[in-house]
Amino acid sequence: MQQIYLEDILKFLLAIIFGGLIGLERELKGKPAGFRTNILICLGSTLYTVLSMKISSDPGRIAAQIVTGVGFIGAGTIIQSRGTITGLTTAATIFVVASIGLALGANQIILAGIFTTLVLAVLTLLSQVEKILLGKCHFTNLELEISDEKGKGRAELIEILNEHEVKPNQYKLIEEDGNLRINISYCDKHPSHHRFLSELLKISYIKEIKTKT
Repeated sequence: MQQIYLEDILKFLLAIIFGGLIGLERELKGKPAGFRTNILICLGSTLYTVLSMKISSDPGRIAAQIVTGVGFIGAGTIIQSRGTITGLTTAATIFVVASIGLALGANQIILAGIFTTLVLAVLTLLSQVEKILLGKCHFTNLELEISDEKGKGRAELIEILNEHEVKPNQYKLIEEDGNLRINISYCDKHPSHHRFLSELLKISYIKEIKTKT
């Protein structure tokens, strides 16, 4: 019994490490499900699987419920706003982190380690490959003039920029005579940056849009 207990402790420690590595990558990119969230998901999936193997004659039943529960959590990270869907990658990451926890709980430690490495490769290396395939960024400067009634126009615009991964150092706010001008520098090869342009046209506060290449 003591040996089994030590093996379980090892699984929990590996769940913290594997979930933490993936969560750290998400945290550094400012995603909603970050370091602690991914650790808890991986750790919880591991514990449920370990318990199912100890107390249930049909471990697959509890594993199936884990998949269902994680699906609800993932759905909560998907946001539909102004016709655009965001958070799909975060939801998929939560799903695979739970599967890593299931693998650890089922004594598939090597498989869990290999899969963690693959997930990290997809989240980091493939993003660089995507940039290479899309080609070098050609930055376009966009100048907007908005009527910032009680800060509503500014808040809505910044929300759109954040949703589409336009970083704070890529735009500048200038207040003049009661109006607000925003200079934005965006990459015309970045899919997310490209999509936000159509959303700008839906903001009623915008008075004028000028493009400068």
